[in-house]
Amino acid sequence: MSDIIIKELGKGINLHIIPDEKFKTVYISYCFHRDLDEDYTYNALTPAVLKRGCKGYEDQKKIGAFLEEQYGALFDVGVQKRGERQILRFTMDLVNEAYTSKDGLLAQCFYFLNRIITKPLLENSTFREDYISQEKENLKNRILAMINDKMQYSMERCIQEMCKDEKYSRFVLGSVEDLESLDFQRLFKVYQDMIASSPLDIFVVGNVDAEKVSLLIKNSLDLDRTQTKIIPETIIKRVGIKKREVVEEMDVAQAKLNIGFRTNTLVNEKEYFPLVVYASILGGGPHSKLFINVRERSSLAYYAFARLEKYKGLMLIGSGIDQKHYQKALDIIMEQVKDMEKGNISDTEFTAAVNAITTSLKSAKDEPEQLVSYYLGNAVTGANFTLDDFIQEIQKVKLEDVVEVSKRVKVDTVYLLSPKEGNS
Repeated sequence: MSDIIIKELGKGINLHIIPDEKFKTVYISYCFHRDLDEDYTYNALTPAVLKRGCKGYEDQKKIGAFLEEQYGALFDVGVQKRGERQILRFTMDLVNEAYTSKDGLLAQCFYFLNRIITKPLLENSTFREDYISQEKENLKNRILAMINDKMQYSMERCIQEMCKDEKYSRFVLGSVEDLESLDFQRLFKVYQDMIASSPLDIFVVGNVDAEKVSLLIKNSLDLDRTQTKIIPETIIKRVGIKKREVVEEMDVAQAKLNIGFRTNTLVNEKEYFPLVVYASILGGGPHSKLFINVRERSSLAYYAFARLEKYKGLMLIGSGIDQKHYQKALDIIMEQVKDMEKGNISDTEFTAAVNAITTSLKSAKDEPEQLVSYYLGNAVTGANFTLDDFIQEIQKVKLEDVVEVSKRVKVDTVYLLSPKEGNS
């Protein structure tokens, strides 16, 4: 993989080209940055409505026929949370035209994406009502479905309780309440604001010519912009943490114990690399303290892991336990955290963690979507580490660095999703 090429196209648009000869496809992703503000439900709904059709490709049948003509190109949209911002994504994955008998395949796909984004079907100066109503219902069902995945639900609830007075507590897909009272005109205004002023990062991954890609995008992208919004920095709390416990009862067979920590470490700080190793030693897989001591040796958890929410400076521990073992499980989990602070980390644990992170990062180089996710992270935080740089920094981390950074990690919220009385 060659180094990433970044070109400023003006008007708040940055093009990121990740050239790699091993890929037989070209992966394209348009990423609009939005503040995770009170419009967050409208932000989440916008890509789904746009996906339904545009001028020239008015419905799913016509879109499907176009994609089939482009050798079965794939097209999708989505919304992600990166700190206190939402990323509205429009992606395509297509065969590199060098392997086809068709010239202009890449140009056609850029043209298509531009129409989807900038030429929506309108009625009465807003989106088509049937498209809004159907996608509103689909989004509502996706939000409600989260409750069926108790692991994800409990993690999300832990975040909501932990970040109660912060924008980060908002769920990436929005809220059912907002959807129930949806204002169609407001939705269209949010869309207009997105194309007029949201920062836009465009990623292209594959065996491509950077100059040609740059020219194709400049010729196809039809955005009328005068100024670009500045998305506020994510607020990362660093002081005054007071531990709190929250218990929520639900009709579940297995309790979910989640613990939220403030890492007091920013992605752009040199201490972030030891923090990544710290999280892996603590709960990053079968080599970790949580897996070995909580799950295997003590048989107190069906699963136990730790993960970083790096854009917000958080770490979350998730575990599935028997309700009757709540205090015992909590104690032994916190014992592992304390052990890290005391430096009770074996060379085996340390080496296994570094190897696991290195393997994971190297495998990301083989997945265009993961490459985009990594470099989008750089665009969000202003970091400029290539994936290879990141791997090198991880391999430079020393055991004492991990012990030092462990002292920054402070418990904030203990959240228990508990079976209702009589169910445990």
